[in-house]
Amino acid sequence: MQNSSTDLGYKWISKALGVAPVQPFRVTSGIGSGMSALQQGRTTHKTYTRVYAPEPTLAGHLTFALKYEGVDLDFLARVFQRTGADFVREWVRQEPTSAYARRAGFFFEWLTGQEMDGIQDAGGNYVDAMDAKRYFVATQASKNRRWRINDNLPGTPAFCPMIERSKTLRDTASLSAGIKTLMDDFGEETLMRAVHWLTVKESRASFAIESEGKEEDRIHRFARAMVMHCGQMEEPLSEASLETLQSGIMGAISTGFRPGLRRSPVFVGHTADYQPVIDYLAPGFKDVPGMMEGLRAVAQRTLGQHSVLRAAALSFGLVYIHPLADGNGRISRFLINDTLRRDGVIPAPVILPVSAVISASAQHRHAYDQALEVFSQPLMRDFGKACSFAQEVQYEDGVRSNLKFELWDDALPSWRYPDLTLQAQYLSQVIDAALTDGLRAEAHYLSRYDKAEQALKLRVEGSSEDYARIIRSITQNRGVSAKLKKIYPLVFEDASRSERIAADILRAFNATDGDDDDDDENADPIETVKPIL
Repeated sequence: MQNSSTDLGYKWISKALGVAPVQPFRVTSGIGSGMSALQQGRTTHKTYTRVYAPEPTLAGHLTFALKYEGVDLDFLARVFQRTGADFVREWVRQEPTSAYARRAGFFFEWLTGQEMDGIQDAGGNYVDAMDAKRYFVATQASKNRRWRINDNLPGTPAFCPMIERSKTLRDTASLSAGIKTLMDDFGEETLMRAVHWLTVKESRASFAIESEGKEEDRIHRFARAMVMHCGQMEEPLSEASLETLQSGIMGAISTGFRPGLRRSPVFVGHTADYQPVIDYLAPGFKDVPGMMEGLRAVAQRTLGQHSVLRAAALSFGLVYIHPLADGNGRISRFLINDTLRRDGVIPAPVILPVSAVISASAQHRHAYDQALEVFSQPLMRDFGKACSFAQEVQYEDGVRSNLKFELWDDALPSWRYPDLTLQAQYLSQVIDAALTDGLRAEAHYLSRYDKAEQALKLRVEGSSEDYARIIRSITQNRGVSAKLKKIYPLVFEDASRSERIAADILRAFNATDGDDDDDDENADPIETVKPIL
């Protein structure tokens, strides 16, 4: 089999076999006049001189791909489906100690579940299945004696996300240090108050991301679930734990489905011209138990690895598996905090407001959608046309669906081996923002609020609710509004006193860290009004 183009590696193999990748290649290679690299979107295009060109065979170009382009499990699974075992078997027979031939043999058996006959145990030194410097891998590799391969894949053949390490990824030690800095800057009491408010805000924002209304009972239920279960469950990805979390979100009684792993097809979509449009089709429900077992294996096999990469693998992994009939998105964002808590990056009871960051603006929400669509759009490009709607069927979990799709097995490798590199980079940015713009901003606000309230107490007697209303109104209006004067006429009937109260409050919110307004030589004498009516 030959391909006379100037393409190299995976791209050459794709054209030679007529096997197109579902997800774009992370790296493509070709022959040119010099060495260069060009980044376009998620793909790096590399040019090599002709001396790098391998033999024009599958074995030659797969060697090149594994050496220079990395591991693409989704594409390799499709290649092996097309070729069967023959070409790998012949390659191994010709080069029984070749590290690349042995890796190819290992990946063939790992991906297909088929053991090649006629092959004796390989010789040579043990080599890693994945480059640990380049990829998110298992902490402790298992020895595959047959191929003399260190199996350091992060998951199982049923589910194994791929993540390339980024040089810009923030180390987890600095995240822990960031929490300590907040403690030092604002004190534990203020920080814990910020956490309390942000937990409810996080819950509300998580529902907002799912485009659900302000259902306060559900919002507070989820906030309680965050407090009760974050970092506390023995195995948060077990079916029992997922059912507990799902009930915590949806309530004990939900209509339309039974809690736990779904037994029905599911898709995420919208309506256009009164017709359903599928934005993402989740894997078939018969494959969900195995994939969830693989996701749990990822959680165990990668203990001790970079916590942000672990959080990305578990959070986005759950989103794409979509194991539940409802609640997947909220639980996926719960898993971010849960993973960081378990890994000791954030202490109890701190909750990073990742959902609040995502929903903070249309721009941030769009970035979240883009992170999800990096995987979903190529999948739907290839398989969306095979989706249709037929007669409605009621499934075992109580869900009624008229979705029809016949290519579950064809799409399965993409669901099993998602490349989550860009999603991990996105999550790293969100976590940074949640720490600095979320938790710090809330602690900063509470610190300023305390100063404003203390200043107000010196001039006016009243309840906490009254203080909150006055402070909120003055900060929003940058002074005393006519409405506020009408609500509290005795407090604001004197113009001079009104100005002093407003100045106290605005000064507190405008102060920079370290300011001490008590030493202001120009401060006004205190005049207390009793009481607020």
